[in-house]
This record gives sequence, structure tokens and C-alpha cells, in this order.
Amino acid sequence: MEEGDIVIDCKPEICGHCGEPLDGHSDPAPYCQQQYDVVITRRTTEYRKHKIVCPCCGETTEGTLPEEANESAYSPNVAALVAILTGLFQLSRRKAELFMDQVAEIPISVGSVSNLEKEMTKAALPVMEEIEKTAQNADQGNADETGYGMKNGKQGWLWVLVTPCAVLFRLFLGRGQEWASKLLGCFAGILTSDRWCGYNHYPSEKRQLCWAHLIRDFKAMCESGSEGEAIGKALKKAAKLMFQKWHRFKRWKENQEKQGVKVSMTVLESQMQAIRGRIKALLEEGAQRGVRKCDAILKKEPLLWTFTQAEGIEPTNNAAEQNIRPAVLWKKRSFGVESERGGQYVESMLSIWATSRRNGVNPIAFLKELIHNYRTNSPVPSIFSTSAK
Repeated sequence: MEEGDIVIDCKPEICGHCGEPLDGHSDPAPYCQQQYDVVITRRTTEYRKHKIVCPCCGETTEGTLPEEANESAYSPNVAALVAILTGLFQLSRRKAELFMDQVAEIPISVGSVSNLEKEMTKAALPVMEEIEKTAQNADQGNADETGYGMKNGKQGWLWVLVTPCAVLFRLFLGRGQEWASKLLGCFAGILTSDRWCGYNHYPSEKRQLCWAHLIRDFKAMCESGSEGEAIGKALKKAAKLMFQKWHRFKRWKENQEKQGVKVSMTVLESQMQAIRGRIKALLEEGAQRGVRKCDAILKKEPLLWTFTQAEGIEPTNNAAEQNIRPAVLWKKRSFGVESERGGQYVESMLSIWATSRRNGVNPIAFLKELIHNYRTNSPVPSIFSTSAK
């Protein structure tokens, strides 16, 4: 039990058998049944600045308000709660205002909600720099992008770079190589992505193409007509066999390493030789028959098998797609952003939420600490070595 918890002892007053009183007796190991409750209460801190006349000299001395009294009408807890509602849970500002007023009984306007978002965005700038630096210096990463509405109806693109420790979101005006380069920065690890040409500038020997996207292409071939149907079905079957081999290898490798046996990736590469040859032959046959998708995939055939050579690389881009999914839902509800500051808020909230989850950090506690330190000019907490775990 914790402080504030309530304990109600349900003791019998008399013996149910002989009728004797049971006062003063207790069960050393009673049956316990708990009921969880939540109590949301508003607490107001009122600072009263006094002017006091000295009884000796008759002069008036005025009290001094503490620094936190001049920061904001809303405490760091309230600021963090607003960021949680509009940034992590992606409620509209109107719904956040309704929650604060009706549930937390804190009077706040939509404009104040927006101002707290603006403050949190400024506070998060050093955190975003830390996330960006960590992501761009990782040994491996997954990248993806999705359309995102911007000011004046312009089409923007929300990019994500997912690495083992950091998840970086960036909102750009374009989808080409220029913007992919801005996302990746100094990243020099192995990059997993789809076949979008925006990543073509990245070294081929450090790329892994997503097999989930390839399977979609194989399905499209099956529906394209007589020339592509047979090739598509054969490629789907071969891809299924490839995944079976990969999953079997992963399970075996994990078991071996639990026993202290180091497994070389050359084992997987050798196991995939036959299936790789089969898939390449099918792609060549499809290209000869005029199936354009086969020709396009064949040109990038070496990029399909990086996962068989590099430790820890997956054959799919699921990591990026799973992390970008919340952003897609946010876009559908909000129809994009209307300002540069709104775009920065989206970037920072998505990045902090995903990165905190990846590092076992409590995002709510982190945001409280972040805004408190920002207001008091204290050192910015690190999302990678924070106390909010």
C-alpha cells in the first residue's frame, strides 16, 4: 500500500457459530480485495506579496515573489499534461481545453493551450538536437516518409529515421534526395527503406530494401495479366520460403547465443544462396517477358540481401512504418499543420514519444522535468539518461 491509499477492515463483530463477541481479535492473513480509483484534483498556489510598514522607522518594505511565480499561470505539471493531450494523445486543442476544464477543473482557453504548446516546442529544441545527433550517428536505421498537409494547402512530407536508440521525425516541403539528405545528415550506417528514388544517393552497399514492399509488387504482378501472373505467383512463393528460412535462422541463432555460441552471418548467407538464385532467375525471366517491375527490381537485386550479411538487419522496413503510423493518424484528424511552429511541435512530440518508448523512459515524467528545467534555466534533461525511467 502507498501513501494516500485507504484500508477498510471488514471484521465480524460476533462469532457466527456460538455468538461470542470477537472484539480485539484480528486475522493475521486476511483475504484482500482491491478496488482502484483515480482522483483528479486541482491545486491552486496563490502567491501573496505583502507590503509591511516597519514599526521602527515607518518605511514600507515590499515582499519578493519567487521566480516560479512569474513563469506562467500554469505549472510545469499542467504544461506537461497539455503536451500529453495534444502531442502524445493527439487530441484537438478544443478537446484538450474541455478535458482541462471539465475533468481537471483548470480554467484554460484554446489560446492558452496553443501558448503552452509553443513553450514546450521551445523547451524541446535541445532534446531534438540530441535525438538528431544520436539517430544520425547510429550503425543502422530505417527510413520512411508520408504526405503531410502544410500551411496554405501546400503538400509537405513527414520523414522518419528509426534507429536502435533514437527516432527522429522531420517535416519537410519535399520528398526528393535533397530532403532525404537533410533527414540522414551524417548517417553512415546500414539504411533500410523502400525503393523510393529519394534514397538513391545513399551508397548501395549500405542499403537494405524492404521485402514487404516487394511482396506487394509481386501481388500486383499476379493481377497484371498473363505475362506477369505466373512470374508474380512464383516470386510470392519464393519470398514466402525466404521468410521461413530467415525466421528459422533467427530462432536458431538466438538459442545458440543463449548458450554462448557465436553465430556468423555467413551461415544465413549460405542458406539463402539457392533461394536468391531462384528469385534472380525469376526476375530475369520476367524482365525478358516485358514485366517492368521485374526489370526495376532486378537493377537493385544486391540491395535485397544485405540482411544476410550484416548483423541485426531486418529484411523489412516495419520499424519505420510502425513508428510513422501514429503520425498518419494525427494527420487524418488534424489535416496537417498551419504554421512552422505547428510543424516543429509535431516533430518534437512524435520524436520524444517514440524515443522515450525505445529507451524505457516515462514520457510524462520527462516532459514535466523538461518544462520545469526550461523555466528555471536548469540543464536540459537527456532523454537517453534521464531519471524519468
